[in-house]
Amino acid sequence: MKELRANIQNLENNSETIYQKQSAEREAFLNAPENQECIAKIKASLKAAQIAYEMRKKAGLTQAEIAKILHIRQPNYARIERGQNVSINTLADIANACGAEIDIKYHFKHA
Repeated sequence: MKELRANIQNLENNSETIYQKQSAEREAFLNAPENQECIAKIKASLKAAQIAYEMRKKAGLTQAEIAKILHIRQPNYARIERGQNVSINTLADIANACGAEIDIKYHFKHA
């Protein structure tokens, strides 16, 4: 029993060490200058997905219903809400289907 407790304690200590190492590696990756363009694109795709989701929900439509309006299959629409294949034109089509409109803004990173 004593050996089992020691093994459990070692496992807990190792998992904490691994977690800290992974957290540090993740932080380094996210802050590396060479990754910033890719991260910005991912963030933009996720923001577009969030907007598509919110418009659909506020319009009271299911994914299947909006997919039918857009003349696409529901799984393809689901990909949009996951941030895949989202374009400004797609967002405009979704907005139109939901009775909304898109307002695009920008700002400079270093202003």
